[in-house]
Amino acid sequence: MTVADAELRARQWIHRSPLPLPELAFHHILAAILRGEYSPGDRLNTARFAEELHMSLNPIREAIIRLRDIGLVEVTPARYTKVADFTADESRAAIGYAGVLAGTALKAILPTISSEVLSDLVACAEEIGEADGVDGRNAAVIAFLTAVADLMEHPRRAIHLVETTILAQCALQFGEVAGRDESTQAPFRAAGAVVHAIRAADPDLTEAAVRALFEHLAESSAAVSRSAPSRLRDVEPAA
Repeated sequence: MTVADAELRARQWIHRSPLPLPELAFHHILAAILRGEYSPGDRLNTARFAEELHMSLNPIREAIIRLRDIGLVEVTPARYTKVADFTADESRAAIGYAGVLAGTALKAILPTISSEVLSDLVACAEEIGEADGVDGRNAAVIAFLTAVADLMEHPRRAIHLVETTILAQCALQFGEVAGRDESTQAPFRAAGAVVHAIRAADPDLTEAAVRALFEHLAESSAAVSRSAPSRLRDVEPAA
């Protein structure tokens, strides 16, 4: 599973897909959050999701538990489930942590990959530096992390990076950057250092450059929530 795959499935394919129902529910809710249908603080109604997906509440609740464990939702037993505040320190810390995971992974991966794969990674890093605006940059950052996760051979570590990437994506997407001053330009320059390090196939330099890039991204992501209106205010049934 990658972040880019978090798209809403057509209803007619729900029960014909090889994916388990909790996984389908996870994708459905995640995609709705990423599309901005639910803003930080909005309450989620599991009964509504069950109706939309034509499934029982049990797989919906399993999906909610996974979303909670990643940090995307907050659950208060017998009261409500709501979308997390992605501008909170613990959510924004996922941006830097994603860089730590990706840098560590690339340090191990670089000596083993082909020149073609190396070129693909360079292209992903170049997209970050060449992106048009903050939204384009954020999309390029997620594509880069997803590309690294796809190269990881250890399944659990890859899943850990993917889940950290999901939270980092929300922190980037729901944080506003005020202006393109010198501080917001830093990630674009740092992306150039990543390109240079990967192109040189230097594991240690790449790890350091990737970590530095994501530290800059975390610093430049302003802690301001989007002001999209809430759509759901239903109280969550007791789990």
